[in-house]
Amino acid sequence: MKCGTCATITVGFIAIIIAYVYLKPEKPVIIKGKTNPWWSSTPPLQADNDTSIRPFKVHVEQDVLDDLKIRLNNIRSYPSRPGWDYGTNTDFILPIMKYWRNDYDWRKQEKLINTFDQFKTKIYGIDIHFIHALPKDTTKVNSMPVKVILLIHGWPGSVFEFYKVIPMLTQRGYIIVAPSLPGYGFSEAPQVPGLGVTETARIFAELMKKLGYDKYYVQGGDWGAAVSEALAVIDTSHCRGIHINFVVMLSPNPIYTYGVGSIFPSLVFPDPEERKRVLPILDRVIEALHKYCYLILQSTRPDSLGFAFNDSPLGLASWILEKFVRWSGCDQTHKLSCIEDKFTKDELLTNVMIYWVTQSITTSMRYYKESMNSEDDLAMPGAKIRIPTGIADFPYEMERPPRRWLSNRFKQLVTYTTMPDGGHFAALEKPELLVPDVVNFIAKSEELYAQGKVITSSDS
Repeated sequence: MKCGTCATITVGFIAIIIAYVYLKPEKPVIIKGKTNPWWSSTPPLQADNDTSIRPFKVHVEQDVLDDLKIRLNNIRSYPSRPGWDYGTNTDFILPIMKYWRNDYDWRKQEKLINTFDQFKTKIYGIDIHFIHALPKDTTKVNSMPVKVILLIHGWPGSVFEFYKVIPMLTQRGYIIVAPSLPGYGFSEAPQVPGLGVTETARIFAELMKKLGYDKYYVQGGDWGAAVSEALAVIDTSHCRGIHINFVVMLSPNPIYTYGVGSIFPSLVFPDPEERKRVLPILDRVIEALHKYCYLILQSTRPDSLGFAFNDSPLGLASWILEKFVRWSGCDQTHKLSCIEDKFTKDELLTNVMIYWVTQSITTSMRYYKESMNSEDDLAMPGAKIRIPTGIADFPYEMERPPRRWLSNRFKQLVTYTTMPDGGHFAALEKPELLVPDVVNFIAKSEELYAQGKVITSSDS
Protein backbone atom coordinates (compact mmCIF):
# COMPACT_ATOMS: atom_id res chain seq x y z
CA MET A 1 0.00 0.00 0.00
CA LYS A 2 1.39 3.39 -0.94
CA CYS A 3 2.23 5.94 1.74
CA GLY A 4 -0.29 8.41 0.33
CA THR A 5 -3.08 5.85 0.62
CA CYS A 6 -2.09 5.09 4.21
CA ALA A 7 -2.18 8.76 5.06
CA THR A 8 -5.63 9.17 3.47
CA ILE A 9 -7.03 6.22 5.43
CA THR A 10 -5.47 7.52 8.63
CA VAL A 11 -6.94 10.98 8.08
CA GLY A 12 -10.36 9.48 7.42
CA PHE A 13 -10.15 7.34 10.55
CA ILE A 14 -9.20 10.36 12.66
CA ALA A 15 -12.07 12.36 11.16
CA ILE A 16 -14.56 9.58 12.06
CA ILE A 17 -13.32 9.48 15.66
CA ILE A 18 -13.51 13.25 16.01
CA ALA A 19 -16.97 13.30 14.46
CA TYR A 20 -18.19 10.60 16.85
CA VAL A 21 -16.88 12.45 19.89
CA TYR A 22 -17.89 15.97 18.90
CA LEU A 23 -21.08 15.52 16.89
CA LYS A 24 -23.03 13.67 19.53
CA PRO A 25 -26.15 15.60 20.58
CA GLU A 26 -24.98 18.54 22.65
CA LYS A 27 -26.08 18.43 26.26
CA PRO A 28 -25.90 21.29 28.75
CA VAL A 29 -22.62 21.19 30.64
CA ILE A 30 -23.22 20.76 34.35
CA ILE A 31 -20.32 21.61 36.65
CA LYS A 32 -21.08 19.95 39.96
CA GLY A 33 -18.06 20.88 42.06
CA LYS A 34 -17.16 19.18 45.30
CA THR A 35 -19.49 19.39 48.25
CA ASN A 36 -17.70 21.07 51.16
CA PRO A 37 -14.23 20.95 49.59
CA TRP A 38 -11.36 20.40 52.02
CA TRP A 39 -7.77 19.93 50.83
CA SER A 40 -6.00 19.26 54.11
CA SER A 41 -5.49 15.73 55.39
CA THR A 42 -6.49 17.00 58.82
CA PRO A 43 -10.29 16.94 59.26
CA PRO A 44 -11.90 20.41 59.48
CA LEU A 45 -12.90 20.06 63.13
CA GLN A 46 -9.32 19.17 64.10
CA ALA A 47 -7.53 21.64 61.82
CA ASP A 48 -6.17 25.07 62.57
CA ASN A 49 -9.08 27.19 61.41
CA ASP A 50 -7.18 30.47 61.32
CA THR A 51 -8.51 32.01 58.10
CA SER A 52 -6.93 35.42 58.63
CA ILE A 53 -4.89 37.12 55.93
CA ARG A 54 -1.25 37.07 57.06
CA PRO A 55 1.65 39.12 55.64
CA PHE A 56 4.34 36.98 54.00
CA LYS A 57 7.93 37.52 52.91
CA VAL A 58 10.04 35.10 50.91
CA HIS A 59 13.08 33.92 52.84
CA VAL A 60 15.03 30.80 51.99
CA GLU A 61 17.23 29.36 54.73
CA GLN A 62 20.95 29.45 53.97
CA ASP A 63 21.36 25.69 54.38
CA VAL A 64 18.99 25.22 51.40
CA LEU A 65 21.22 27.44 49.26
CA ASP A 66 24.38 25.71 50.54
CA ASP A 67 22.93 22.32 49.60
CA LEU A 68 22.07 23.63 46.13
CA LYS A 69 25.65 24.90 45.71
CA ILE A 70 27.00 21.43 46.47
CA ARG A 71 24.67 19.85 43.94
CA LEU A 72 25.59 22.42 41.27
CA ASN A 73 29.25 21.67 41.86
CA ASN A 74 28.67 17.96 41.29
CA ILE A 75 26.38 17.78 38.27
CA ARG A 76 26.82 14.96 35.77
CA SER A 77 26.23 15.76 32.12
CA TYR A 78 26.67 14.11 28.73
CA PRO A 79 26.76 15.20 25.08
CA SER A 80 23.32 15.79 23.58
CA ARG A 81 22.21 15.57 19.97
CA PRO A 82 22.40 18.82 17.99
CA GLY A 83 19.38 21.10 18.08
CA TRP A 84 16.28 20.44 20.19
CA ASP A 85 14.69 17.38 18.53
CA TYR A 86 15.88 15.10 21.34
CA GLY A 87 15.17 17.55 24.14
CA THR A 88 17.42 19.92 26.06
CA ASN A 89 20.64 20.88 24.32
CA THR A 90 23.93 20.47 26.22
CA ASP A 91 25.45 23.57 24.63
CA PHE A 92 22.54 25.57 26.02
CA ILE A 93 22.06 24.08 29.48
CA LEU A 94 25.69 23.79 30.66
CA PRO A 95 26.43 27.55 30.38
CA ILE A 96 23.18 28.18 32.25
CA MET A 97 24.29 25.80 35.00
CA LYS A 98 27.68 27.50 35.17
CA TYR A 99 25.99 30.88 35.58
CA TRP A 100 23.68 29.43 38.22
CA ARG A 101 26.65 28.05 40.15
CA ASN A 102 29.00 31.03 39.90
CA ASP A 103 27.05 34.23 39.24
CA TYR A 104 23.36 33.91 40.06
CA ASP A 105 22.34 35.75 43.25
CA TRP A 106 19.18 34.36 44.85
CA ARG A 107 19.22 36.94 47.64
CA LYS A 108 19.01 39.70 45.05
CA GLN A 109 16.01 38.02 43.42
CA GLU A 110 14.47 37.39 46.82
CA LYS A 111 14.58 41.13 47.49
CA LEU A 112 12.95 41.77 44.10
CA ILE A 113 10.07 39.40 44.88
CA ASN A 114 9.69 40.98 48.31
CA THR A 115 9.16 44.44 46.81
CA PHE A 116 5.59 43.22 46.30
CA ASP A 117 3.13 43.03 49.20
CA GLN A 118 2.54 39.31 49.72
CA PHE A 119 0.16 37.40 51.93
CA LYS A 120 -1.04 33.93 52.81
CA THR A 121 -4.49 32.81 53.88
CA LYS A 122 -6.12 29.44 54.43
CA ILE A 123 -8.89 28.52 52.01
CA TYR A 124 -10.54 25.12 52.22
CA GLY A 125 -7.79 23.85 54.50
CA ILE A 126 -4.62 24.94 52.65
CA ASP A 127 -2.50 28.09 52.62
CA ILE A 128 -2.78 30.16 49.44
CA HIS A 129 0.01 32.63 48.68
CA PHE A 130 -0.78 35.79 46.76
CA ILE A 131 0.55 39.20 45.80
CA HIS A 132 -1.83 42.06 46.54
CA ALA A 133 -0.66 45.21 44.76
CA LEU A 134 -2.43 48.55 45.11
CA PRO A 135 -1.80 51.70 43.05
CA LYS A 136 1.05 53.66 44.65
CA ASP A 137 0.18 57.01 43.11
CA THR A 138 -3.31 58.02 44.26
CA THR A 139 -3.20 61.07 41.99
CA LYS A 140 -3.59 58.82 38.96
CA VAL A 141 -7.32 58.21 38.81
CA ASN A 142 -8.66 55.17 36.99
CA SER A 143 -12.16 55.91 35.71
CA MET A 144 -13.08 52.26 35.15
CA PRO A 145 -16.00 51.13 37.35
CA VAL A 146 -14.13 47.86 38.04
CA LYS A 147 -10.43 48.27 38.76
CA VAL A 148 -9.50 44.83 40.09
CA ILE A 149 -7.56 42.25 38.03
CA LEU A 150 -6.83 38.70 39.10
CA LEU A 151 -3.63 37.44 37.40
CA ILE A 152 -3.19 33.66 37.17
CA HIS A 153 -0.01 31.91 36.05
CA GLY A 154 0.47 28.40 34.69
CA TRP A 155 3.10 25.65 34.39
CA PRO A 156 6.09 25.71 34.35
CA GLY A 157 5.75 29.32 35.38
CA SER A 158 5.11 31.01 38.70
CA VAL A 159 3.74 34.23 40.11
CA PHE A 160 7.17 35.71 39.30
CA GLU A 161 6.06 35.84 35.65
CA PHE A 162 4.05 38.95 36.56
CA TYR A 163 6.82 41.00 38.14
CA LYS A 164 6.89 43.40 35.15
CA VAL A 165 3.15 43.42 34.47
CA ILE A 166 2.04 44.23 38.02
CA PRO A 167 3.66 47.69 38.29
CA MET A 168 2.58 48.53 34.74
CA LEU A 169 -1.04 47.89 35.75
CA THR A 170 -0.91 49.53 39.18
CA GLN A 171 0.56 52.64 37.52
CA ARG A 172 -2.62 52.72 35.47
CA GLY A 173 -4.71 52.64 38.65
CA TYR A 174 -5.57 48.94 38.78
CA ILE A 175 -5.58 46.74 41.87
CA ILE A 176 -3.81 43.42 41.30
CA VAL A 177 -4.28 40.07 43.00
CA ALA A 178 -1.78 37.45 41.79
CA PRO A 179 -1.96 34.10 43.61
CA SER A 180 0.31 31.10 43.31
CA LEU A 181 -1.62 28.06 42.10
CA PRO A 182 -2.18 25.41 44.82
CA GLY A 183 0.93 23.23 44.99
CA TYR A 184 3.01 25.79 43.12
CA GLY A 185 5.74 27.89 44.68
CA PHE A 186 4.67 29.44 47.96
CA SER A 187 1.09 28.08 48.00
CA GLU A 188 0.52 24.93 49.99
CA ALA A 189 -0.13 21.73 48.07
CA PRO A 190 -3.38 19.83 48.56
CA GLN A 191 -2.88 16.84 50.83
CA VAL A 192 -5.71 14.83 49.28
CA PRO A 193 -6.44 14.10 45.59
CA GLY A 194 -8.89 15.99 43.40
CA LEU A 195 -7.75 19.61 43.23
CA GLY A 196 -7.66 20.62 39.58
CA VAL A 197 -8.81 23.57 37.48
CA THR A 198 -12.43 23.86 38.62
CA GLU A 199 -11.58 23.55 42.30
CA THR A 200 -8.77 26.10 41.88
CA ALA A 201 -11.33 28.48 40.41
CA ARG A 202 -13.49 28.00 43.50
CA ILE A 203 -10.49 28.75 45.74
CA PHE A 204 -9.66 31.93 43.83
CA ALA A 205 -13.30 33.04 43.82
CA GLU A 206 -13.26 32.61 47.59
CA LEU A 207 -10.00 34.56 47.79
CA MET A 208 -11.53 37.51 45.92
CA LYS A 209 -14.58 37.36 48.19
CA LYS A 210 -12.34 37.33 51.26
CA LEU A 211 -10.49 40.39 49.98
CA GLY A 212 -13.81 42.17 49.53
CA TYR A 213 -13.81 42.42 45.74
CA ASP A 214 -17.35 41.96 44.49
CA LYS A 215 -16.40 42.48 40.83
CA TYR A 216 -13.13 41.64 39.10
CA TYR A 217 -11.50 40.82 35.78
CA VAL A 218 -9.13 37.89 35.19
CA GLN A 219 -6.05 37.49 33.02
CA GLY A 220 -4.26 34.20 32.50
CA GLY A 221 -2.19 31.96 30.28
CA ASP A 222 -1.60 28.19 30.29
CA TRP A 223 -3.37 26.75 33.39
CA GLY A 224 -4.15 30.36 34.26
CA ALA A 225 -6.25 30.57 31.10
CA ALA A 226 -8.09 27.37 32.03
CA VAL A 227 -8.80 28.66 35.55
CA SER A 228 -9.93 31.99 34.05
CA GLU A 229 -12.40 30.14 31.84
CA ALA A 230 -13.64 28.14 34.84
CA LEU A 231 -14.21 31.36 36.79
CA ALA A 232 -16.17 32.67 33.80
CA VAL A 233 -18.48 29.67 34.16
CA ILE A 234 -18.84 29.25 37.93
CA ASP A 235 -18.55 32.83 39.22
CA THR A 236 -20.40 34.94 36.66
CA SER A 237 -22.02 37.11 39.31
CA HIS A 238 -18.58 38.41 40.29
CA CYS A 239 -16.20 37.69 37.42
CA ARG A 240 -16.69 40.61 35.05
CA GLY A 241 -14.68 39.29 32.12
CA ILE A 242 -11.61 37.26 31.20
CA HIS A 243 -8.55 38.07 29.10
CA ILE A 244 -6.49 35.04 28.07
CA ASN A 245 -3.42 34.42 25.95
CA PHE A 246 -3.81 30.65 25.54
CA VAL A 247 -6.77 28.91 23.90
CA VAL A 248 -7.14 25.18 23.27
CA MET A 249 -10.09 23.93 21.24
CA LEU A 250 -11.00 21.64 18.38
CA SER A 251 -13.18 22.57 15.46
CA PRO A 252 -16.89 23.00 16.26
CA ASN A 253 -17.60 21.36 12.88
CA PRO A 254 -15.06 18.51 12.68
CA ILE A 255 -16.40 16.68 9.61
CA TYR A 256 -16.28 19.85 7.52
CA THR A 257 -12.93 20.98 8.94
CA TYR A 258 -10.98 17.73 9.05
CA GLY A 259 -12.88 15.71 6.45
CA VAL A 260 -13.71 18.20 3.69
CA GLY A 261 -10.67 20.26 4.65
CA SER A 262 -8.33 17.35 4.01
CA ILE A 263 -9.62 17.10 0.43
CA PHE A 264 -10.30 20.78 -0.31
CA PRO A 265 -8.07 22.71 2.11
CA SER A 266 -8.28 26.08 0.36
CA LEU A 267 -12.08 25.85 0.32
CA VAL A 268 -12.32 25.33 4.06
CA PHE A 269 -9.48 27.70 4.90
CA PRO A 270 -9.03 30.43 2.28
CA ASP A 271 -6.54 32.12 4.62
CA PRO A 272 -3.18 30.26 4.25
CA GLU A 273 -2.13 31.30 7.77
CA GLU A 274 -5.21 29.71 9.37
CA ARG A 275 -4.95 26.70 7.06
CA LYS A 276 -1.49 25.71 8.27
CA ARG A 277 -2.65 25.87 11.89
CA VAL A 278 -5.08 22.99 11.24
CA LEU A 279 -4.09 21.13 8.08
CA PRO A 280 -2.91 18.67 6.98
CA ILE A 281 -4.57 16.92 9.91
CA LEU A 282 -2.13 13.98 10.06
CA ASP A 283 0.82 16.36 10.34
CA ARG A 284 -0.95 18.32 13.07
CA VAL A 285 -1.73 15.11 15.00
CA ILE A 286 1.89 13.99 14.86
CA GLU A 287 2.99 17.48 15.82
CA ALA A 288 0.62 17.41 18.79
CA LEU A 289 1.99 14.06 19.97
CA HIS A 290 5.48 15.54 20.03
CA LYS A 291 4.30 18.80 21.57
CA TYR A 292 2.26 17.28 24.38
CA CYS A 293 4.38 14.31 25.36
CA TYR A 294 5.24 16.14 28.60
CA LEU A 295 1.51 16.42 29.38
CA ILE A 296 1.01 12.67 28.99
CA LEU A 297 3.87 11.98 31.40
CA GLN A 298 2.76 14.53 33.97
CA SER A 299 -0.88 13.50 33.86
CA THR A 300 -0.06 9.82 34.37
CA ARG A 301 3.18 9.45 36.40
CA PRO A 302 4.01 12.84 37.94
CA ASP A 303 5.68 11.41 41.03
CA SER A 304 8.12 9.30 39.00
CA LEU A 305 9.37 12.45 37.30
CA GLY A 306 9.20 14.34 40.57
CA PHE A 307 11.77 12.19 42.36
CA ALA A 308 14.34 13.03 39.68
CA PHE A 309 13.60 16.75 39.34
CA ASN A 310 13.28 17.35 43.08
CA ASP A 311 16.73 15.84 43.59
CA SER A 312 18.66 17.27 40.64
CA PRO A 313 18.95 20.98 39.81
CA LEU A 314 20.27 20.05 36.36
CA GLY A 315 17.26 17.81 35.74
CA LEU A 316 14.82 20.43 36.99
CA ALA A 317 16.33 23.23 34.91
CA SER A 318 16.50 21.02 31.80
CA TRP A 319 12.83 20.07 32.04
CA ILE A 320 11.57 23.58 32.72
CA LEU A 321 13.85 25.61 30.45
CA GLU A 322 13.25 23.34 27.48
CA LYS A 323 9.61 24.49 27.67
CA PHE A 324 10.69 28.13 27.69
CA VAL A 325 12.83 27.48 24.61
CA ARG A 326 10.16 25.55 22.68
CA TRP A 327 7.18 27.65 23.65
CA SER A 328 8.95 30.89 22.80
CA GLY A 329 9.88 29.79 19.28
CA CYS A 330 13.58 29.32 19.96
CA ASP A 331 13.66 25.61 19.09
CA GLN A 332 13.32 26.58 15.42
CA THR A 333 16.69 28.33 15.33
CA HIS A 334 20.29 27.19 15.73
CA LYS A 335 21.00 30.38 17.65
CA LEU A 336 21.43 29.17 21.23
CA SER A 337 21.25 32.72 22.54
CA CYS A 338 17.69 33.10 21.17
CA ILE A 339 16.07 32.49 24.55
CA GLU A 340 18.34 35.08 26.20
CA ASP A 341 17.10 37.63 23.69
CA LYS A 342 13.68 37.11 25.26
CA PHE A 343 14.47 36.48 28.94
CA THR A 344 17.50 37.18 31.10
CA LYS A 345 19.36 34.33 32.79
CA ASP A 346 18.20 35.72 36.13
CA GLU A 347 14.55 35.61 35.03
CA LEU A 348 14.84 32.03 33.80
CA LEU A 349 16.68 30.83 36.90
CA THR A 350 14.49 32.69 39.41
CA ASN A 351 11.48 30.85 38.04
CA VAL A 352 13.39 27.54 38.36
CA MET A 353 14.53 28.50 41.87
CA ILE A 354 10.98 29.00 43.05
CA TYR A 355 10.29 25.37 42.22
CA TRP A 356 13.59 24.27 43.77
CA VAL A 357 13.48 26.08 47.12
CA THR A 358 9.82 25.18 47.72
CA GLN A 359 10.21 21.60 46.42
CA SER A 360 7.01 22.11 44.48
CA ILE A 361 7.87 20.56 41.11
CA THR A 362 6.15 17.27 41.96
CA THR A 363 2.97 18.84 43.29
CA SER A 364 2.87 21.21 40.31
CA MET A 365 2.98 18.25 37.93
CA ARG A 366 0.31 16.41 39.92
CA TYR A 367 -2.01 19.25 38.86
CA TYR A 368 -2.11 17.63 35.41
CA LYS A 369 -3.20 14.27 36.79
CA GLU A 370 -5.84 15.83 39.02
CA SER A 371 -7.28 17.85 36.13
CA MET A 372 -7.24 14.94 33.69
CA ASN A 373 -9.12 12.80 36.21
CA SER A 374 -11.72 15.39 37.12
CA GLU A 375 -15.17 15.09 35.53
CA ASP A 376 -15.71 18.81 36.00
CA ASP A 377 -12.39 19.73 34.41
CA LEU A 378 -12.97 17.43 31.44
CA ALA A 379 -16.45 18.88 30.96
CA MET A 380 -15.40 22.51 31.38
CA PRO A 381 -14.14 23.05 27.77
CA GLY A 382 -17.68 22.30 26.58
CA ALA A 383 -19.23 25.04 28.72
CA LYS A 384 -20.13 28.24 26.89
CA ILE A 385 -18.51 31.43 28.16
CA ARG A 386 -20.97 34.30 28.03
CA ILE A 387 -19.19 37.08 29.86
CA PRO A 388 -16.84 39.39 27.92
CA THR A 389 -13.67 37.73 26.69
CA GLY A 390 -10.45 39.11 25.28
CA ILE A 391 -7.87 36.98 23.51
CA ALA A 392 -4.25 37.88 22.80
CA ASP A 393 -2.88 35.68 20.01
CA PHE A 394 0.92 35.46 20.20
CA PRO A 395 2.72 34.00 17.16
CA TYR A 396 4.86 31.46 19.06
CA GLU A 397 2.06 30.19 21.29
CA MET A 398 1.60 26.41 21.45
CA GLU A 399 -1.99 26.49 20.21
CA ARG A 400 -3.59 29.08 17.93
CA PRO A 401 -7.07 27.96 16.87
CA PRO A 402 -8.58 29.86 13.92
CA ARG A 403 -10.51 32.90 15.02
CA ARG A 404 -13.71 31.71 13.34
CA TRP A 405 -13.91 28.81 15.80
CA LEU A 406 -13.86 30.98 18.90
CA SER A 407 -17.44 32.28 18.72
CA ASN A 408 -18.70 28.74 19.28
CA ARG A 409 -17.50 28.92 22.87
CA PHE A 410 -16.79 32.57 23.62
CA LYS A 411 -20.16 34.21 23.09
CA GLN A 412 -18.98 37.76 23.72
CA LEU A 413 -15.53 38.05 22.19
CA VAL A 414 -14.79 41.71 22.82
CA THR A 415 -11.18 41.87 21.63
CA TYR A 416 -8.96 39.59 19.59
CA THR A 417 -5.42 40.83 18.97
CA THR A 418 -2.87 39.14 16.74
CA MET A 419 0.44 40.11 18.30
CA PRO A 420 3.57 40.85 16.24
CA ASP A 421 5.88 38.83 18.49
CA GLY A 422 5.94 36.71 21.63
CA GLY A 423 5.09 33.25 22.85
CA HIS A 424 3.63 31.25 25.71
CA PHE A 425 5.11 33.29 28.58
CA ALA A 426 3.68 36.58 27.36
CA ALA A 427 3.56 38.41 30.69
CA LEU A 428 7.27 37.87 31.24
CA GLU A 429 8.42 38.19 27.62
CA LYS A 430 6.16 40.87 26.15
CA PRO A 431 4.54 42.91 28.93
CA GLU A 432 4.58 45.98 26.68
CA LEU A 433 2.19 44.16 24.33
CA LEU A 434 0.08 42.32 26.90
CA VAL A 435 -0.71 45.17 29.30
CA PRO A 436 -2.22 47.62 26.77
CA ASP A 437 -4.31 44.78 25.36
CA VAL A 438 -5.69 43.94 28.81
CA VAL A 439 -6.45 47.59 29.53
CA ASN A 440 -8.15 48.02 26.16
CA PHE A 441 -10.24 44.88 26.75
CA ILE A 442 -11.44 46.10 30.15
CA ALA A 443 -12.34 49.53 28.73
CA LYS A 444 -14.37 48.00 25.90
CA SER A 445 -16.06 45.53 28.24
CA GLU A 446 -17.09 48.31 30.61
CA GLU A 447 -18.60 50.18 27.65
CA LEU A 448 -20.71 47.12 26.86
CA TYR A 449 -21.83 46.84 30.47
CA ALA A 450 -22.73 50.53 30.54
CA GLN A 451 -24.77 50.09 27.36
CA GLY A 452 -26.57 47.04 28.78
CA LYS A 453 -25.18 44.81 26.02
CA VAL A 454 -23.74 42.07 28.25
CA ILE A 455 -26.23 39.23 28.54
CA THR A 456 -24.83 36.18 30.32
CA SER A 457 -27.89 33.93 30.11
CA SER A 458 -28.44 33.88 26.35
CA ASP A 459 -27.45 31.08 24.00
CA SER A 460 -26.90 33.53 21.20
